[in-house]
Amino acid sequence: MAPVSTRELKDQLSAYLRRAESGERILVMRNGRPVAALVPLAEVEGLDEEGRLRQLAAQNLIELPQPEASAPFSGPRIPARGKTASEMVLEDRR
Repeated sequence: MAPVSTRELKDQLSAYLRRAESGERILVMRNGRPVAALVPLAEVEGLDEEGRLRQLAAQNLIELPQPEASAPFSGPRIPARGKTASEMVLEDRR
């Protein structure tokens, strides 16, 4: 798999798309780390998005997000005092 920096890919996108179209796999690097893969569409057709992501993760090209063990933040609620900003704006327009 041929590595390419994001800057080079941006500057020569058409050329890299032609290479991928002809069957070459291209690894996109950002700051020296792989972040994406440009592969021929024939390799990913027939899979849904989740299947394609699992396939890329199996090839160690991406890391899938892990579900968080903790519940979402449920901090203290701040009681509203007075009018909301939208109510004040509507009042001023009258």
